[in-house]
Amino acid sequence: MSAPKRILIVDDDAFIRRPLEFILREEGYQPEAASDVEAAMRSVLSAPPDLILLDVMMPGKDGLTWCRELKGDPRFARIPIVLLSARGHDLDREHGLASGAAAFMTKPYSPHELKCRVRELIGRG
Repeated sequence: MSAPKRILIVDDDAFIRRPLEFILREEGYQPEAASDVEAAMRSVLSAPPDLILLDVMMPGKDGLTWCRELKGDPRFARIPIVLLSARGHDLDREHGLASGAAAFMTKPYSPHELKCRVRELIGRG
């Protein structure tokens, strides 16, 4: 049996990270969490995850900027990124997908939709 697929959750809000970790663990994935882009980058450099769930609005470097940087780096360009944002206007979604994200989800997200999107991108845990 292969190891569970690793998913990195990057969000400055623990009240967002914890439920995501719970949902993903229940689905058989191995969630890891980071509260900012710097910690997330250290995690990616040490062991690239199978998928990243990335908040758009964070202190310091924002999710869109980091998404563009990862997608521009050949070492990490193949990691699917799902952007999570409290802003769900069409223009926000358009900018998110233009940054290289595989998907854009609005907070509050549907746990069912999240599970479906993750399965769609990397398969089962």
